[in-house]
Amino acid sequence: MNIDYPDEWNQLPRHERRKKIKELRRGQGRKSSLTKKVRNWTLALAALVLAIVGIIQLTKKSPEQIAFEQQVEAVSLDGKVEDSEIEGSNHVPSSTEVEYKTNPPTSGDHLAEAKGWGVYNKEIDDKAGVHGLEHGGIWITYKNIDDETKQILEEIGKSNSQSVIVSPREANDDKIVVASWGKMMKLESIDKAAIQKYIDSNKNLSPEKIAR
Repeated sequence: MNIDYPDEWNQLPRHERRKKIKELRRGQGRKSSLTKKVRNWTLALAALVLAIVGIIQLTKKSPEQIAFEQQVEAVSLDGKVEDSEIEGSNHVPSSTEVEYKTNPPTSGDHLAEAKGWGVYNKEIDDKAGVHGLEHGGIWITYKNIDDETKQILEEIGKSNSQSVIVSPREANDDKIVVASWGKMMKLESIDKAAIQKYIDSNKNLSPEKIAR
C-alpha cells in the first residue's frame, strides 16, 4: 500500500525512512479507526433520535382523542348498569343447550374454548361469548341498528382489540347491550363515551383476568 510522505524523508537512511513510514501508517490507521467510530456513533445517535421522535408521534394524542377521554371521564354510569346473579362457569360441549337467566347471558355454562376478541359480522354462540366474559372481556351485542351505529360499535371494538367482542344478536331485547361478567348495560341508541366508560370500569372483573 502506497503512502504519501514528505520528500525530505527520501534523504534519510532506508531504515529510518521505513520507521517513519511505519509510524505514519499507524497514525493514519488510528485516525481512520477513530473516524469510523465517530461515524458509527453518529449514525446510531441519529437512529435513536429518529426512533424517539417516531414513538412520540405515535403516542401523541390528537385533540379529538383528548376531548373524547375527557368526555369518558365525565360520564356517569349510575343507574345504567344492571347486576345479575352469577350462574356458574362450567365448560360444556357445543351441542349442549344452556338456558340463561339474562338476555344476553353474563355468566353460566360455556364452551371450553373462548371466542377470540374482535368484530364479528355474524352471530356467535352465546356459550362462546360467555367464555369471553369469564376472561374479563366485554361483549357488545346489537340488533336493528343503522350502519352509522354499527360502524361506531366496530370502531370501539377495534380500539379495544384485546378485550372486546362485537357481534350481532337477534335474541336481544334491546338494540345495544354491553355485557361483562355478571353485569350489563342496555342502550337504545349509541353512546360511545358511556360504552368506553363501561369497558374501562368493568374489564377483568371476572374469575380469569385475561383481557388487556
